[in-house]
Amino acid sequence: MHKAMLVARREFLHNVRRPAFLFASFGAPILIIALLAIIMTVAIQAETDTTRVGTVGYVDLSGVLAQAIEKPEAFQPYPDEASARAALEAQEIGAYFVVPEDYLESGEVMLYSFNDAPEALEDEMDDFLVSNLGAQIANEDVLERLRSPIDLAVQTLDSGRVIPESAAPALFILPFIFVFIVMMASQLAGGYLMSGVVDEKSNRIMEILITSVTPFQLLLGKMVGLGALGLLQVVVWLVLGVIGLSLANALDMLTGIVIPTDLAIIGIVYFLLSYVLYASFAASAGAVIGSEQESRQVAGFFGFLSMVPVIFIFNFMTDPNGTIPVVLTLIPVTAPTAVMLRLGFGSVPQWQLVVSMALLVLMTLVVVWASARVFRWSLLLYGKRPTPREIWRAIRSAPRMAVTAQEIAR
Repeated sequence: MHKAMLVARREFLHNVRRPAFLFASFGAPILIIALLAIIMTVAIQAETDTTRVGTVGYVDLSGVLAQAIEKPEAFQPYPDEASARAALEAQEIGAYFVVPEDYLESGEVMLYSFNDAPEALEDEMDDFLVSNLGAQIANEDVLERLRSPIDLAVQTLDSGRVIPESAAPALFILPFIFVFIVMMASQLAGGYLMSGVVDEKSNRIMEILITSVTPFQLLLGKMVGLGALGLLQVVVWLVLGVIGLSLANALDMLTGIVIPTDLAIIGIVYFLLSYVLYASFAASAGAVIGSEQESRQVAGFFGFLSMVPVIFIFNFMTDPNGTIPVVLTLIPVTAPTAVMLRLGFGSVPQWQLVVSMALLVLMTLVVVWASARVFRWSLLLYGKRPTPREIWRAIRSAPRMAVTAQEIAR
């Protein structure tokens, strides 16, 4: 065990200094947060800035706006639609809206503009109409309720999570962020393991290593060291995410958003389980294949399997407890992504979480056992690609290494 920990320490310290890891852990999240902040700031400003429209004309054919109560300064009345249209074409106004004669029956209002009107303009129109419609209401509290009838907040009974209406758009994005963090961290660490084994084999460093450690100690050390590396990356991203959310609370869209504790804990548990599974596949694949290019192809295949639930994102959004989400929750290779998505959009019954984790643990144990045998058998195999039958025979009978350290020494 001491030798395995030495291997783990070496793998961790060697890879944590890699420029690629430092960029993936710090540079990429900061760059993504900055990019999202710029995009959201521009989008929100475009939807809330009514000054870019300029003066807004209105034609009241219903008489509702006759008293012009609480009329915005930028609103200007016109006697008929023709004069408002002429002013718009002469660029004296940026837009105009028409309140038809049957407005009280239909509620229809037409807005005319040569450019897209911001959402804030519609809010000003709503407030203007409500103020005039409520002129006959003496109670200010009733009038305020007409303006804002619902301040909606949803509480899920199983988890007790309270979701304010303003937080809903950002909460929609949260499960995708978690899926990205967990999958990228596990695949990055597993990819380092696979490429490291391939590199050590191709440089024949492996021949020196196995004279000092057993294949199992080498495999265990690599998995522990790179697992700690992946967990460190998850923690760094979570900390940066908390900092980013705290800074983003100034935006109405993100007010009240926090990372739910249950989602964070379950995410870390699934990361650890999925990493061991992925790392076991990666270690055995790295020992069998013979080139860096092939290792990347294999890593891409494993990554595709983990992202299969994203293909069915519509099913997770509309029916998170439907057949497809439940089935993907119970399949070990897709369970981490499926569970994260379901927890973001709703909840997962406790029995499904227990069964999903149990199946993932069971498959992980089987894969670790089989990978250890394949790893030991093919570690020093050069110049020959093993066939599936030979790999299956190695798993079943656990033969000695195809080439032993003693044979190399001779």
